[in-house]
This record gives sequence, C-alpha cells and structure tokens, in this order.
Amino acid sequence: MRRNELITNAVVANTAETKTEPQPVSVSEYKIGHTTYIVRTFFNPNGTESLEEMVKRLIMKDVAKLSA
Repeated sequence: MRRNELITNAVVANTAETKTEPQPVSVSEYKIGHTTYIVRTFFNPNGTESLEEMVKRLIMKDVAKLSA
C-alpha cells in the first residue's frame, strides 16, 4: 500500500467514526430512458426557511438570471 492510500483510508475511517450521516427524509427512484435516478431528500432541522420560501427564492434567482 502506498502512503497516500494509507492517509486516505485513515481520514475516511476517522470521519466515519466521529460523524453520523444524516438520514434522508424520503428516497425516490425515477427511470428516464435507460437511466435510473435515485433522489434522496434531506432537510436541515436547524433551517429557518420554509420549503415554500426556499422554492420562491430559487425561482426568483433564476428569473433574475434570465432577465439580466
């Protein structure tokens, strides 16, 4: 094993031990043509913005890009 592989493995092992991965709220599977997309949805429990506000903000940002 090379030195870089050892360092990478150690970092991954340490991260896995000390950090718990958030669990998705929902998992959806979409098949388009011959490709299957798996979409995992996560929400920040400390978020201050509702889903409606977030979508509105993203739409307004896209509209501003198109009009510029």
